[in-house]
Parts: sequence; structure tokens; C-alpha cells
Amino acid sequence: MITKQVFLERKGVRSRQIQKLEEELKDLRKVVVDEGNYPTVEQIYERVGQFRELWSVAVTSEEKNRALKKLVERIVYNREGNRVELTVCYR
Repeated sequence: MITKQVFLERKGVRSRQIQKLEEELKDLRKVVVDEGNYPTVEQIYERVGQFRELWSVAVTSEEKNRALKKLVERIVYNREGNRVELTVCYR
């Protein structure tokens, strides 16, 4: 048998753990790519070729960003204190 106070403390701890896990799951769902959307090898070579062409003539930051968008869909970052974790989602 446990007291009501112990039960409420345990319930609070579990609720915080569940909330943290739900947030982690939400972040993971952002990163996971549907298997049906994986590009073929030919598509990858085509994108890399487009990137190289655009990058070789890029002068401004905007032009370089356009070139990178041929390869990168988005970058997800998680900052905890002084530590930053980056996840690159490729096209």
C-alpha cells in the first residue's frame, strides 16, 4: 500500500516523463521520411549534378542557398545549453 501523497508524486513524475517522450516522438516524426519517397540513384546523381552546376557559378549567398536547396530539404536543430544537434533532411 502507498499513501495518496506518494501516489500523486509518482503520478507527477510519470506525467512529466510521458510529456517529454511525446515531445521526442513529435521531433522524430518531423525527421522520419516515408520509405516510398526515397529517390533513385539516378535522381540523386541528377540532383548532385544540378547542385554542382549552380554552385560553380554562384557568387552571392542567395545563389548558394538556391544551389543547396537542390540537395537539402530542411535542417532540424535541437539546442540544449551549449550543445546543438543538427539533423539534415535530404531531398
